[in-house]
Amino acid sequence: MKKIELRIIVIGLLFVASCGSIKELPNNEYTYKSKNRTLELHFTDDKTCILKNTFECSDIDPNFKNITIECNYTRKGDTIFLNRKGSNYDTSLYIDIPPQESNECSYLSKKSRERNSKVSPTYATDYEKYGLVPNVVQDTLYIVKNKIVYFKKNKNQSIGFVFKK
Repeated sequence: MKKIELRIIVIGLLFVASCGSIKELPNNEYTYKSKNRTLELHFTDDKTCILKNTFECSDIDPNFKNITIECNYTRKGDTIFLNRKGSNYDTSLYIDIPPQESNECSYLSKKSRERNSKVSPTYATDYEKYGLVPNVVQDTLYIVKNKIVYFKKNKNQSIGFVFKK
């Protein structure tokens, strides 16, 4: 009798655990939102995805308002491996956006990039929190509880993005 109860519990746990992960990626879109900014991850088919960053500010250089990167991807379990298709950007961790004098997106200004403290620990500047645009070269995403986590580490700290459907 105890074996039957144990089997029922194990089957129930497997059922609940399987409901907590993303089943299909193709034709799905995941979004990360912060101050006047949207980062979208769209899986167009079973091998191609598009990462699109949109600064929702009317007073910045139009060349940086919408940034799109096309990638190939492969999925192994709850891990997604990205490889950028040709791009206009170099291979640094983030796409370089020159300082913008914006009232709507003040985190893109020169002042928002300056560190206030020279003593450890170093905290992220407003630009690092809200304005960094990840540059996909060869990156890894993780599926965690129906969300996609994109994690980048620079010399000061790590920056992460949590995409929701």
